[in-house]
Amino acid sequence: MAESARAVDRPLTGGPRHIVELHGLRGLALLLVVVFHLFGDGRVSGGVDVFLMVSGFLVTTALVRRAGSGRLSLRERYGSYATRLVPPALVVLVFVAIAARTVLPAEQALQTGREIVASALYVENWELIVSQLTYDAAGAATSPVQHFWSLAVQGQFFLVWPAVVVALAMLARRRSLRLELLVALVAGAGTVASFLWAAQMVDRDQQVAYFHSAARFWELGAGALLAVALPYLALRGPVRDALAWVGLVMVVASGLLVDGATQYPGPWALVPVGGAVLVVVGSGSATGRGPSMVLGAAPLRGVARISYSLYLWHWPLLITYLALRQRDAVGWRGAVLVLVASVLLAWATHGLVEERGRALLVRRGTGRGGLTAAVATSVLCLVVGGAVAVVESRQSAHLDLLAEPSRDHPGAAVLAAGYTGPGTWTAAPRPQPEIASRDAAQSNVDGCAVDSGPAEAEVRVCPVVEPARATRTVVLLGASHVVQYEPAFEMLGAAHGWRVLTVSKSGCHFQRPDDGTEASCATWNRGALDRVVALEPDLVVVLGAVTRRDGPDRVLPGHVEAWRDLEAAGLRVATLRDNPRFERSPTMCLRDDGPDASCGRSRDEVLAPRNPAEHADGVPATVAHVDLTRWICDGAQCPAVVGNVLVYRDKGHLSATYVRSLAPYLDEQLRREVPWLHAAGEQAVAP
Repeated sequence: MAESARAVDRPLTGGPRHIVELHGLRGLALLLVVVFHLFGDGRVSGGVDVFLMVSGFLVTTALVRRAGSGRLSLRERYGSYATRLVPPALVVLVFVAIAARTVLPAEQALQTGREIVASALYVENWELIVSQLTYDAAGAATSPVQHFWSLAVQGQFFLVWPAVVVALAMLARRRSLRLELLVALVAGAGTVASFLWAAQMVDRDQQVAYFHSAARFWELGAGALLAVALPYLALRGPVRDALAWVGLVMVVASGLLVDGATQYPGPWALVPVGGAVLVVVGSGSATGRGPSMVLGAAPLRGVARISYSLYLWHWPLLITYLALRQRDAVGWRGAVLVLVASVLLAWATHGLVEERGRALLVRRGTGRGGLTAAVATSVLCLVVGGAVAVVESRQSAHLDLLAEPSRDHPGAAVLAAGYTGPGTWTAAPRPQPEIASRDAAQSNVDGCAVDSGPAEAEVRVCPVVEPARATRTVVLLGASHVVQYEPAFEMLGAAHGWRVLTVSKSGCHFQRPDDGTEASCATWNRGALDRVVALEPDLVVVLGAVTRRDGPDRVLPGHVEAWRDLEAAGLRVATLRDNPRFERSPTMCLRDDGPDASCGRSRDEVLAPRNPAEHADGVPATVAHVDLTRWICDGAQCPAVVGNVLVYRDKGHLSATYVRSLAPYLDEQLRREVPWLHAAGEQAVAP
């Protein structure tokens, strides 16, 4: 995207008209990216895929021409890239760092800081993969530098590909071979391998494939192949015109025809990439009947001129706007406002930073320009990385304190009849709102719980408590709303000598799979049933009635059948009633509106009068039901803070600190519903 912002070496072979139309294609692709981000409701335009192809084409054409004439210097090439591309990116990243400190959700600060550093080092795509973040439509909680993933893919290509071409040029001179042929062989092999791997990865784990450099190389490789093949494609005017028009339609329509967020970079990405190839092959015709009237239009040329800066600015401005307005959707008025602001900032950045960088390149040479860019990048990484390290250390220390009992933080105990503890607290609530999202069960923190990705179907048994001589074995089975009770069961396991295990896949309820069950969830459920039966636990704890954001809780299809499967295997089952879910995270509400804000939710909105699991059709008589609602909600409300403890860590999960305060009341209900789980004379866990 960045290198394609200007063809420095004018390497094209099709003449001035070809150059104009290729610039117009870049402008059109960039316009599609911005328009779809602002107005597309989360759809992917295919414009980035076009940019990748065009970047591969331009870079390879320039490299082959210079290497063939012996004028290719890696030092100059890398210095040129750094001088032209790094300064505008650093300006935007500094803006994001300031926004993360002043505007964006505080709970995102650490991850945003990590991504700023990763973006500056052109490894943002790998940071997104390692952090298990998916490509998300714009929202107040979306990463403000998510779009740097494509710049990272291109940056990695710009780092590796020139060295490959230099090596091939040396081989060509020694063996008297044609450089173009060697480049075509290497690019062709890499492109085919990348395409086949991307096709497989889209089926196995599309979220990883979307950001993966190896899965994206084929789009750059298609441009590289076209660069060495184009001089040999002698097509007549009418044929070229037809190809260019077909390609243009494919590029424009790709975002409407294909759901790129779930299908790219697999075979469906051939629509925008193939369309871009056809436009390049067909452009430059002298007949006047090609798409030059569209691609050569002044507005598109203007967009192409500021395309790099416009791409950099539009996404963080959009996310900052949503955070300021506390919205998850931008609306057409907001989209227009963000678009105008993005164009103005891109125009200013282009003139004051990009053009100054080019002037520096001419005046002082690529060496000094590249060194300046490297120093500036290092300073940004040290400042932001140092701040991240300090904040992370402080937050980790605070998280370590959360497991310690505190008189100022009784949590659920205040809802007990006749509570006589302190009624006011001078200490701040636990956990702090900005780190509440990290106050989770250990199985979530250490990654033992299986991710929600479509390729994740492995069944993992995660030990929570492993006494030398266990009196009972308890398994928490299902999705995250079951695993969130792990801290309470950990306390009970330690007190009673139970062996406590979790078997979990995020977003995947334990239920008998049907035609509507997602494939990896169905596979996981079948494997989880077999694995749990083999463990022969004394009790299997599952989610009973499931809450929703738009209505009372209910038992989902397949739940009762799955409980019957466990009963048929000779296992005892206890259901846990789900907790309320929210449209807006209570922790964000408290952070934004203050500690005295009403950030809870009416009990009647989210919970049925009776626990639906207790009277659902077909529930085996042996199934026990545990309902902790009275320890989460009072008579009318489900508050955000109870007993000076934040009840929730996000829109729907209980904080681990609050779950620990539920342990005595969970113990009480288990004694009543499954008394055989406790040994005779065993003391109850005290509040």
